[in-house]
Amino acid sequence: MRFKKGNKAEVLSKVEVPCGSWLYTEIICGNGHHYTVKYDGYESDAGEAIVEQVSRKDIRPCPPALELTDNWNSGDVVEVFQNFSWKMATVLKVFGKNHILVRLLGSSLEFQVSKFDIRVRQSWQDDKWIIVGKGSSSHENRKRSSAQLQKMYTKTKLSGSAYYRPEKKN
Repeated sequence: MRFKKGNKAEVLSKVEVPCGSWLYTEIICGNGHHYTVKYDGYESDAGEAIVEQVSRKDIRPCPPALELTDNWNSGDVVEVFQNFSWKMATVLKVFGKNHILVRLLGSSLEFQVSKFDIRVRQSWQDDKWIIVGKGSSSHENRKRSSAQLQKMYTKTKLSGSAYYRPEKKN
């Protein structure tokens, strides 16, 4: 898939967690092999948008919104929204229908998330989305509202040095 200027996408970063996280970006330009992207929600210490060039293999379109599931179980591998990026985590414990205790994969970090900050893992393969692990069709579901989606991709300004450090290119 080729991206065009203004397209929204997710870029894989291996800075925060070993298995990587997906950061929300906007395409500035590209040639099909490399793209210049601007990270939403992040600014440099000087207050400027963080822009970098990334390889096509580290970028994917934003996954489609799926229905929310209220039926998470211990051991489910999911993606959680933390520090303005999506990270893989394992469900440790479910507290009612609204909160879930998770541990980031490859980390000892455990924390509680709202059901609105968790999603089914999806993989971009052969120009289509594939649900990985728990599918949503066999569970009680509700669609994500546009307000919930906006929360995920809010443009709250974060210091780039506090949360995001672009990987060094050799």
